[in-house]
Amino acid sequence: MKLWVSALLMAWFGVLSCVQAEFFTSIGHMTDLIYAEKELVQSLKEYILVEEAKLSKIKSWANKMEALTSKSAADAEGYLAHPVNAYKLVKRLNTDWPALEDLVLQDSAAGFIANLSVQRQFFPTDEDEIGAAKALMRLQDTYRLDPGTISRG
Repeated sequence: MKLWVSALLMAWFGVLSCVQAEFFTSIGHMTDLIYAEKELVQSLKEYILVEEAKLSKIKSWANKMEALTSKSAADAEGYLAHPVNAYKLVKRLNTDWPALEDLVLQDSAAGFIANLSVQRQFFPTDEDEIGAAKALMRLQDTYRLDPGTISRG
């Protein structure tokens, strides 16, 4: 009998040693995921601030150009009769519009995307998600818990 119990325990430990640890069964891994998600949220907020600043510059530029073009378009010949206005038009089209194009084409998402790509390699897999769902179902079945109660925590 003692030999049979020893054999059973050895077999059980052998099975456990072959099982790959999933995210949802490890508090350490889950804690790491919480901090990774927190870092991603911070990175996302920084990206949003950069995009908002960029958009603010573009809006300001659009308002300035709208004021200039409405004035010049109201009396195009009269506006262009003044040589400084003619020069300013040429300068805007040659210098300012290309500068705006450069601003619009700036890729401020690169930092956020790089951070997300690095973090994604540590994200749980589809199998981890399925395993976590099955674990919840086992808890529900074992303790006969109401699904609404589980979903509310």
